[in-house]
Amino acid sequence: MLSILRPNTYKAPLASLTSDFYDFRVLEDETAAMLLAKHIWRLLKKARHRLYQMPGCEGGAGGVSVLVPADFLNRLSRDVVRMTEGERHGVRGCTLHIDYCDGLEVTRIGKIKCDPHLPSSSFLHLTLTRAPEGPRNTNPLLRILGFGNDNVIYISPGYLLEKKRSKDGRRVAV
Repeated sequence: MLSILRPNTYKAPLASLTSDFYDFRVLEDETAAMLLAKHIWRLLKKARHRLYQMPGCEGGAGGVSVLVPADFLNRLSRDVVRMTEGERHGVRGCTLHIDYCDGLEVTRIGKIKCDPHLPSSSFLHLTLTRAPEGPRNTNPLLRILGFGNDNVIYISPGYLLEKKRSKDGRRVAV
């Protein structure tokens, strides 16, 4: 099992994806990363009812806001592309499972099958955690859910991304 533990940094300089290590050219890597960020954004929007059932979120959509660092989705999607390099179908043969952890409570957000027409050759498990306190005022934030200011959930800029390969590249039911 291969895993990445992203450090808790709000601002991390990210180099462009280079084609030396990947199956695609540079523009295709950047496009894949942007599309994956868009899919993750949509999945988080759809999962709002699951997040609002967590402890401390009793106010519902009007009373709870979920904020992430502004560069969070870009960093995450680039890490996914990097972790799937060298796989048979690259990022297209990947299934991404997303969980949210708040202390001992774990909520399954959902899963993204990058290309439903290809067999999954790798499974990535992403665990998002809640930041214990709000960030410093100098760090820009992105509101992904809610409009209230009563209860604010800050998603930590650090996350755990684990990779598991399927045996023989066959389709595995998950």
